[in-house]
Amino acid sequence: MPESPTNPYLSCEAAVRGSGLRRLILLGAVHGDPRGQTRAFRFLTRLRPDLVTVEISPFSLRYRLKHGPRWQRQLAKGLADLPAGAAHHLAIQRLAAQVALPFEVRAARQYRQQCGIPWRPLDLGALARRHLPRYGPELLSPANLATLLTTADGLLADYVAAEYRRARLALGRSPTRLSVSDDSETLRRERYLGRRLRALASRYACVVHLSGWEHLVDWEDAPGLWRDLADLAPARLLLDEADGLPDDE
Repeated sequence: MPESPTNPYLSCEAAVRGSGLRRLILLGAVHGDPRGQTRAFRFLTRLRPDLVTVEISPFSLRYRLKHGPRWQRQLAKGLADLPAGAAHHLAIQRLAAQVALPFEVRAARQYRQQCGIPWRPLDLGALARRHLPRYGPELLSPANLATLLTTADGLLADYVAAEYRRARLALGRSPTRLSVSDDSETLRRERYLGRRLRALASRYACVVHLSGWEHLVDWEDAPGLWRDLADLAPARLLLDEADGLPDDE
């Protein structure tokens, strides 16, 4: 199944409708993309999958829903003690996206509400169990917020666009992956996701998986989801390609 970097809609259409076979489509995102929900929902309404899966563990989803409102209050209180305009600093905007409910989840929920199509959180929870409890006392602490203001600033849209460019370059070859925090844990996650997606793709006519773009790359020196699923020839698309989709008729 060919991939088209210039016309992703045609490749998506072929992936979903072309031969009538079961299909799997991987949508690669830059986490924290401020246009992410709009882009993801636009893709979903055109691909019309029978199931949407999102790179988030059930634990992470429950924890975020429970503690998210407190994180938002803590962030607002911390920003009130910082200089005016602090909320627009690049590092602060990235942190705000990190503690918000991921746009991938919001897009999947929006698609379910509009089209009645189910979605599933699909990841292991070990990383979330270690890191999410640190958001309140560490990530959102006044000291950390003040430190973030000393880092390089810029526009979030420019940062996200640069990440999509980096993703596109990586998808075009088999690059060497920079060091990962725990190769064995990364391998467990990737293999788990691969098994789950393979099983779901055998049961549904079209499954769309929303994840970080790194999972779509055929890394030369590290495990990756793509390598475990390559024999299924899933379509690989980057979320910013939604901007080139034709308008609704």
